[in-house]
Amino acid sequence: MHNVLLLSAGVTTGWHLAQVAQQYFADEITLHLADINPRELVPAAVLTEHYHQVPPLAQPGYEEAICQILRQEHIDTIVPLIDQDLFRWADDAPNLTALGVHSTAPVRRTAELLSDKAQMAAFLQAHGLPTPPLVDPAQTEPGRLYVVKKKIGCGSQGMRTVVGGQPLTLEPGELLQEKCDGDGREVTAEIFNAQGQLRVFCRERVVTKAGVCTKMVPLHLPEIEETIQKLVQIVPCPAAFCAQFMQHRGHWNLIDCNLRLGAGTALATAAGFQLVRAFWANVCGQPVPADWLQPDPTVKAVLRVYEEVVVR
Repeated sequence: MHNVLLLSAGVTTGWHLAQVAQQYFADEITLHLADINPRELVPAAVLTEHYHQVPPLAQPGYEEAICQILRQEHIDTIVPLIDQDLFRWADDAPNLTALGVHSTAPVRRTAELLSDKAQMAAFLQAHGLPTPPLVDPAQTEPGRLYVVKKKIGCGSQGMRTVVGGQPLTLEPGELLQEKCDGDGREVTAEIFNAQGQLRVFCRERVVTKAGVCTKMVPLHLPEIEETIQKLVQIVPCPAAFCAQFMQHRGHWNLIDCNLRLGAGTALATAAGFQLVRAFWANVCGQPVPADWLQPDPTVKAVLRVYEEVVVR
C-alpha cells in the first residue's frame, strides 16, 4: 500500500481528491488527511479512517506536527493543497528528503517563480510568454485601469481595480498590474504533465463564487496549449496543476499559476478529462491511459451543485 498524506484536506479540492482515490485506488492507497479543523468539520473525513488535526500553518508547531505524522504513519507521498504549503513542502524540501517522502508540489525554485506573482510576471516576460505587465504606481497612465493584487494569494482575495493617474500607495505584499483589456472572460487550463505526456483541458469560468468556478464551458484553445507547452519546457512543473488566462492586448495572457490541483478540477473530471485519476495513478507509479484525458465532446457545460455530507 502507498501511504499518502493530504494536507489542508478541509478545502474543497480535498473532497474530490479523496473521492477519486477511494473510488479507483482503494487497494493501492492508504489515505491520511490533515487539517486544522476537528474531524467532524472536514467533509473528506467520511471517506477514510485516518485523520490528523494539526496546528495552523502559521503556528511554530505546525511543521513538526506534520513531520511526526510522516514518521509515525510511514508516509510515502505528501499532497499540499494550498499555496503556502507549496513552499514548505516543496519536492526538494530538506525535511522531506531526510524522511524519504515525495511531494506532489514542485521543487522550491518553481514555487518561488510561479506562486509569487511578481516573480512570475518578470519570469514570463523574460521568456516571451504573454502576461499583463507590472506597473510602478507612480507611472500609471491616466484613465487606464489597473488591478492591485497580493503577490501571493488565491481566489482573487484582496484584489481591487484602480484608475491610473490617481495617487496610489501599495500595502506590503501587493503589486500593481495592467487590467486585462479583453472581454472579461477567464479560462482555466487543467494540465497533466507526466509520463511523457502533456495534456491540457481548457474551461471558461462562466460563474465563480469565492474564487471557485461553479459553472464552466469546455473550450479548445490552441494558443493556451502552446503557452503551457513552452512553460513546462523552461521550468520544471508538477505532474498535475492548473493555470488561469485572460485576454489582454490581443492574446491569452497567463495571469495565475496554481502549482497544485484546484477546487474546479472536479468540473474537468465531470467533462471527461480525468486529471485527478491520472494524478493518483502517477503517484502510485501506474501508467495513465490516453482515454482518461480525452474530454467528452458532447459536454456543453458543467454546473456545480452542493452536496450534504453527514459526519458522525
